[in-house]
Amino acid sequence: MKVAKFFWVVLYMGLWSACNNKPPQTLGELFPETVPLNERRECLISEDSLGQVEGIVCDEENLVVFDTRSNQCFTLFDQQSGRQIGRFGNIGQGPLEILFGSSAYLAKGCIVAYNDQSKTVMKYNLDSLRNGASDGAPVRLTKHQISDALISRLIPMNDSVFVAGGIYKSHYQHLIFDSNSQVLDYAINVYNAADSSFNVDTRFLSNQGYMAKHPVKNKFAYSVNFSSNLDFFEVSGNKIKLIKSLRLGDPVYESLVEAKEQLFMARPTKETIHGFIELCATPKYVYALYSDGKIFEAPRETKIVLVFDWNGKPVKKLLLDTNAFHIAVNEKEQSLFAVVKNEEGGFSIISYAL
Repeated sequence: MKVAKFFWVVLYMGLWSACNNKPPQTLGELFPETVPLNERRECLISEDSLGQVEGIVCDEENLVVFDTRSNQCFTLFDQQSGRQIGRFGNIGQGPLEILFGSSAYLAKGCIVAYNDQSKTVMKYNLDSLRNGASDGAPVRLTKHQISDALISRLIPMNDSVFVAGGIYKSHYQHLIFDSNSQVLDYAINVYNAADSSFNVDTRFLSNQGYMAKHPVKNKFAYSVNFSSNLDFFEVSGNKIKLIKSLRLGDPVYESLVEAKEQLFMARPTKETIHGFIELCATPKYVYALYSDGKIFEAPRETKIVLVFDWNGKPVKKLLLDTNAFHIAVNEKEQSLFAVVKNEEGGFSIISYAL
């Protein structure tokens, strides 16, 4: 009798343990609801004024399109009327020029562009463009020289302090530095910090991503390309503090280092997914364009927009009625802008009611 009771206790404990050792949730399973977006609003930006669109950002007044053409990187539109105000971001190697392929962040009344090759941070005044100034009255904020740093994305906290995502000292995802290239802090291990198959270069290539900042507070989100990994952190007193780390699917790469470390690459495989495509920040939420499609089977576009609060809590999943390449959100007007392909194969910008 005692043996039978012992057997049932052991069996119960085994079943309880099995039920409580469930496999980790996928990213999509974290969201309590899915909300279809079907109601479109009129967007007056002409298709003829768009080139090869590589991104968009907006505030309550401006919409900036990243579409490199005619030796310039960006186009400023008035968000309400759709009027093209001007082109800016001259491409070149001069003191007030940027290289092709620069990323950009929309701060209050300005665009801050960064290029990881030239290590230059350039600021453009959007109000000056509205007033007719050529090229947005560019000002170089810094040209950093930081050893052990390979930077994918950069966002200023002000004109002299910058938060960067990429890799530092071969192990850390983020660093803060000033305009004199003095490193103020660094933190948060990259996902493959302990993987010896990656050297410093392939570790950087496998940890490039997209970064967003709260419009007012010093809170940040950083997603790693081709992954389901998203970190939320804040900066206080020039110190980085992790808020929440959602690492639900590392990118799948083969680290290749050949020819006495002169040739290296982080090569995707047939199992690599698109994952997080880009992030968009508003005062209340972080909007993330996401696809679980494999990169060799599906294009880099999606109908899925994942919404998080600034504590990293999943809020809802938005489902667009067509695939989008890029997004931007005006939270005050409850509008989501999406870059899509038109019938002729060019780009259009459409608007949804949130």
